[in-house]
Amino acid sequence: MNITLELKKIALAASIALLAAPAIAQTTATTDPVGFITLNVTAGSAGSPAYAHLGLGLTRTVAYQGGAETSVGGSTTLVDNEATWTDNQFNGAAGAFYVEITSGPGAGTTYDVATTTAATKTITLAQPLAAAIVNGASFKIRQHWTIGSVFGPLNESGLQGGTLATADQILIWNGVGFDTYYYKTSGLGGTGWRSSTSTSFDKQNQVIYPEDGVVLKRIPQTAVDVVLMGVVKTGVSSYPVTVGYNYLANVYAAPMTLASSSLYTGDSNTGLAGGTLATADQVLVWNGTGYSTYYYKTSGLGGTGWRSSSSTSADASGTSIPVGTTVVINRKNGTAFNWVIPQHPAAL
Repeated sequence: MNITLELKKIALAASIALLAAPAIAQTTATTDPVGFITLNVTAGSAGSPAYAHLGLGLTRTVAYQGGAETSVGGSTTLVDNEATWTDNQFNGAAGAFYVEITSGPGAGTTYDVATTTAATKTITLAQPLAAAIVNGASFKIRQHWTIGSVFGPLNESGLQGGTLATADQILIWNGVGFDTYYYKTSGLGGTGWRSSTSTSFDKQNQVIYPEDGVVLKRIPQTAVDVVLMGVVKTGVSSYPVTVGYNYLANVYAAPMTLASSSLYTGDSNTGLAGGTLATADQVLVWNGTGYSTYYYKTSGLGGTGWRSSSSTSADASGTSIPVGTTVVINRKNGTAFNWVIPQHPAAL
């Protein structure tokens, strides 16, 4: 993956002009730098598609940032007494938005916006706030990426269109399997972004969550570059890892390693469980043709630490999770936990 970023801090007004974002609420400045990522999708071969495991690596422009004066963990409401937002500003016809908590306990957790109410200065969330969140926590509101905003409402990214059988496919993991999307170019039901379950229902507004790993199935025997412009994610991130397989993106505009990812914390309640190749939770990294398997070894010959399935002794802690990519986490032990990821790079 290639990435080009502006490394200087940019005022939000400049970000708006560059990103052509919707109107922003009264907060007028942010220090998040902007830039773009080029997601390289390799060519398929005769009779065999290519697969790219993509992570978006950038967020959309901050639409509002403030402090939650009367919100506590477990609540589905967030109140900002300084807000001057309008009814339904962050939901409904305006598109899908989410709240990210940016300070204190629960920092990095995200919640979908259900309703925006001007009179009470209240955001109603689709999920309850994490139990540890306390009054006064700061937050940011951003619009979600969608298939249309990433790949273009008219497929400006240049993926191959066609039918479900002939078009390139965008695969998004739903917890038990993949939801499949493609750009339909003709036939009954019109043209545009569609899912494998409907040839007529427009899916350009299908949300791609920040942590969603996107698998792109490329049919043509030519490569394609998908250029994504956005805002660099800053601060800690916190995303759920459930029992079973999880396709999770590197959400930062910088590479991380297995060691720097904080996937292993030494406590299986807050991170991956260690053990042997057979017993430990696993991290699967796409190598272009298949998955390389990694785990945290906790005892035995060859010492302890990050290892690959091909060696019980070689240190694999420096294995990269590059910009614009995704990994598969196979959680075999215990229950769900939140993967709390330090900001990458540590300083901007």
